Amino acid sequence: MEGCAYALASGTIINAIATGKGSAFGIDLKVYAKVKFFDDGKNKIEGKVLDANIEPNLIVRCVKNVLEYFNLNYSAYVETKTEIPIRSGLSSSSATSNAVVLAAFSALDEKINDKLILDLAIKSCFDENLTITGAYDDATSSYYGGITITDNIKREIIKRDKLKEDLDIVIFIPNLKKNVDVNKMKLIKDYVEIAYNLSLNREYFKALFLNGLLYSSALNFPTDIVINAIEAGAITAGLSGTGPSYIAICEKEDTKKVVEKLNNFNLKKIIVTNPNNEGAKII
Repeated sequence: MEGCAYALASGTIINAIATGKGSAFGIDLKVYAKVKFFDDGKNKIEGKVLDANIEPNLIVRCVKNVLEYFNLNYSAYVETKTEIPIRSGLSSSSATSNAVVLAAFSALDEKINDKLILDLAIKSCFDENLTITGAYDDATSSYYGGITITDNIKREIIKRDKLKEDLDIVIFIPNLKKNVDVNKMKLIKDYVEIAYNLSLNREYFKALFLNGLLYSSALNFPTDIVINAIEAGAITAGLSGTGPSYIAICEKEDTKKVVEKLNNFNLKKIIVTNPNNEGAKII
């Protein structure tokens, strides 16, 4: 019994930590997962992350939670490979858990139940202490693709939309350490609410920009990166998640100028990709 699937990275429009409500969009960077089950009654699970030097705790937990849900004592082998920089604010944990759970459903030949898959994936991230709010915005945009606006506390999708796929997404990752100061993020709640309301009105680019400035300031990340991206021609730019990644959305003819401008900063990596409105897939 074997199944393979992938899920997407996502970029932040509204970070949900301050208010419990958020928005994100699917990015065409993928995590690929393969799950094999063995009906031996031993319930031994082995995992391997093929292209990152990290422990396989999350992917093993995902498979364990699927087996527990279906009350099965199978053994399993799970492996993943990723195009998403880890611990960078691009929803690598959500994408990984989505891909593994979806691959496990495929391997078991279970009916695809989107809500259940998302719930098991989020539970796995909670179990491994990899999320603060449940990241329902990240999880849903990774799974469904496109834009999702969510109530993370209630685990409800408030609105879904699409982002034009002929745009470029420029991801720039500075040499900065991740900072998750929840207390400081809570201080900007009223102002993040303004950005959130912009997203409800489909003013996604304004919402992303305002959210990015607010969270960058709260987390002591530089805001001049965002301003320089706009100056170079980006439609919008902002911090993704709690960083350290920033994202800029550009018309294709402006991408080169934005990349050249951002190369003036001390960056670890720049990635140019596109929005993805298709979401996770069994392969």
